[in-house]
Amino acid sequence: MIFSLEQAPPEGEVAQLQALQRAGLAVAPTLVLVGVEAEFYQLGNLAEQIQRAFEGVFGARLDEEKLARACAFAERLLRESYLLPERAEEIRKALPEARLLVRYANEAPFGLEVGSQATLWALKRLWASRWQLDAVLDRQPRLAPPETPTLVQRVEAELVLDQAISEQASALLGRGVRVWTSAGQTVRVN
Repeated sequence: MIFSLEQAPPEGEVAQLQALQRAGLAVAPTLVLVGVEAEFYQLGNLAEQIQRAFEGVFGARLDEEKLARACAFAERLLRESYLLPERAEEIRKALPEARLLVRYANEAPFGLEVGSQATLWALKRLWASRWQLDAVLDRQPRLAPPETPTLVQRVEAELVLDQAISEQASALLGRGVRVWTSAGQTVRVN
């Protein structure tokens, strides 16, 4: 559910960040949320509500007006739904009061927030972003968004594409990668 980078299940970008950290590169303190978004959907009965909103959208032809309304409904539903109070408190306690980057693993940064409460709101905005019109069209005919770990990372400064670290990481990982850093700490591997 809620893991430090070192304890998180090793897959995708999380595994790459773990490998770079084990090799001695400085990696930004990272909290990995696995299954928290799915729990949020399940406990709020969100998937069923969203499924109903999208009925009749994808048929012999795309109903663009229904699609726009369904996407707006789904985004609003996620933003206005509540995390399980115990889970929200668990996440809040795990977060430092610092500048925190919120994003999905293997994806570009989504939001930069200061403090645990603002970060909780950013998590819901991140999850709601999966229901923006372009995101839904990109994954159609599949309606459900992919299950992807959510990363919350402490950053000290803006992210910069670091060519020297990218070359070092490419050698360590055995394939060409690009690495973004913040104040000398690795944040993103792509």
